[in-house]
Amino acid sequence: MMLSKLRPRGLIRLCSTATTAPIPPAKPTVSRLQGVVVGEVVKVTCHPQAERLHVCQVSIGADLEPVQIICGAPNVREGLKVPVATIGTRLNLRVPNPNPEEAATTALVDKVLKIKKSKLRGELSQGMICSEAEIGLTDFSDGIMELADDAKVGTAVAEYLAERNL
Repeated sequence: MMLSKLRPRGLIRLCSTATTAPIPPAKPTVSRLQGVVVGEVVKVTCHPQAERLHVCQVSIGADLEPVQIICGAPNVREGLKVPVATIGTRLNLRVPNPNPEEAATTALVDKVLKIKKSKLRGELSQGMICSEAEIGLTDFSDGIMELADDAKVGTAVAEYLAERNL
């Protein structure tokens, strides 16, 4: 039926009875999560030059030495299992649109962040402890993602999420 031949009542009836299929939430792809592994926060200390940052020692594999990662999340703590983006990983982040003219129609845009060794206020950081937003599970989050206690350190996060249908 052509919409241009509908009378107002017919159009109202058509629109009010139309249904849409629910859209499942997007799952992050394996390629998007390449280089992101399950880590365990082994030790947390206060950053000597920044009160809101933490210096974390994070185990990312059974045969590997823990890496030092600087983290500002309020929920980081010893014993926590977390997703860790290792050096060389490219994260596709959804960030607020910096262009005010486009922000009304496109609130978020993609930005690629390459993880590399860096110094934050004089302390070495060798990776990134990730939030749900940083690995593509949601658009916004207010802390790092907390994984189940039984998550195996060193496992690819893509595999961990697939096992749990996340």
